[in-house]
Amino acid sequence: MLMSAEGTLVAEVAHIAAESEGGPRWDAKLSQEERRGFENLLLLCPTCHTLVDKDPVKYKKSTLRQWKRDREARFEAIGDLLQKSYLNEITDDANTIGATLPKDLAAYTSFLTARGETPFIDEDTPREIADYVEKLRHLVAEDRQLMVAVIEKALALGGRRESEHGITVHIDDLKTIRINHSRLSSHRIGKLAKTLDRHNLGSIDADDQEYELFISGLGNNLSWSELMAFAESKGTTLHALLVDLKFGLLD
Repeated sequence: MLMSAEGTLVAEVAHIAAESEGGPRWDAKLSQEERRGFENLLLLCPTCHTLVDKDPVKYKKSTLRQWKRDREARFEAIGDLLQKSYLNEITDDANTIGATLPKDLAAYTSFLTARGETPFIDEDTPREIADYVEKLRHLVAEDRQLMVAVIEKALALGGRRESEHGITVHIDDLKTIRINHSRLSSHRIGKLAKTLDRHNLGSIDADDQEYELFISGLGNNLSWSELMAFAESKGTTLHALLVDLKFGLLD
């Protein structure tokens, strides 16, 4: 029997040739195993099951076998379609992000020069950025969004939190950050730290039981404060770089 989620009987298993002698469409040539085998079974609604068993002359074995073939062919087609649809729906966000990479960082170099800086940007810089973006690509968007919030918080606090290697902030200073109206928890910070460490993007550093979250930078003249200032000069934010991965803006 097959029943719906509501408990309604929707189908019954019918025998094409009767399971027992004296039943409809009895075939003495079949063995007991064959009578109970899949080839001798057919799914019918309760009403149809009653009709075909009441009139075995009209509903012969050949007729029911044809029904079985037709229905199984339809179900097989539906199954193939569902399987194909299911497989088509399996995606990896890491492969669908529309990341853009810089070629020469011309716009960023001009920005730094206008600020009176002498940028150390060479032919290796685009490759180094591409390597960093490849790591970011395998983080879920929520983790990249949290990276932005952490970096912005660290920069807002000022002091000596930023170096050529990246940026560091005490985890207690991050608890003013809210996610969906809930205060950022130590558990969530720790989870982010593990993700960053796994992808060589950061870590949790402990010094005398004082825990700080470290997020690595992209390299020389690519500090988070400089990148944030550049993004703001373009009317955007670090979100465009770290979340949307539009590093092509640097050109």
